[in-house]
Amino acid sequence: MQKLKRILPISTFEAITKLDFERLQEIRLRTDKPVSVLYGGKKYFLCSQGLTLERKKALTSDKVQVENALLAACEHSMHSYAEQMSKGFLAPFDGVRIGVCGTAVKNNGEITAFKDVAALNIRLPHRCKNCSEKFCSSSFFPHSNVLVISSPGRGKTTFLRDMIFQTSLFPKGLNVLVADERNEIAGMSDGKSQFDLGERADVITFADKGFAFSCGVRTMTPDIVACDEIDEKDLISLFEISSAGVNIYATMHGKNLEDLKSKISFEKIKKIFDCFVFLSDDKLGEIAAVYDKNLVLQTL
Repeated sequence: MQKLKRILPISTFEAITKLDFERLQEIRLRTDKPVSVLYGGKKYFLCSQGLTLERKKALTSDKVQVENALLAACEHSMHSYAEQMSKGFLAPFDGVRIGVCGTAVKNNGEITAFKDVAALNIRLPHRCKNCSEKFCSSSFFPHSNVLVISSPGRGKTTFLRDMIFQTSLFPKGLNVLVADERNEIAGMSDGKSQFDLGERADVITFADKGFAFSCGVRTMTPDIVACDEIDEKDLISLFEISSAGVNIYATMHGKNLEDLKSKISFEKIKKIFDCFVFLSDDKLGEIAAVYDKNLVLQTL
């Protein structure tokens, strides 16, 4: 929490010290708007006493505070974070990811920075130890291609992180290559993960998944590749990896099985994954349902 002190406005930081930090998932700063948080899966405004549902009691952040928060997160060197900022976020430390909204600045058609910053979404990673243990005790683990699906902010990355850790406990000693595009899974700093991924995880940070898939698989010879928030463009590479005998743990945004079926890429997804784990909207990292490759509901 202390690292957030240099980023947040004083009043905002003092307010979050009154909360259970392990339940705090997001802090949103918007110019001349109430400060809001995602706390235990529910949305609140932040007030001097902690949480409130009343807008009039909420703390607000002005333009200077929002811009200063971004500058502090960049250590007053926007250039150093240009590559991350070009993708609309930065990851300053310990797996924290800050989404940025404002006016995009382009150079030769490429987004290089943001000006007139209007909003920041500070996402705080947590470890929910053994949240995947029940699934990892099933016949699907560890030699299956597993897709973890949930709505945003419901613990996909947390669940994936614990799956990677549980793999390290498997007697045969399987190597996991983690394609950590936004440094949210491992929270790498000075070559060390801020989260316990076990003894057999190798992490490629801030590279796009395509690089990690093509180069990492050749050079690190993993048994399993783990990655977060896959999309249409990742599926061809994932199919090739799977065809080469490497298992895949991945996550994707979605609500339920019907939502998954409605995706344009569903037929491609079915060709890759053996198991679909849906997380609950009620409790972070909790399993709501598990389906096999034939979309038959399973009992764990």
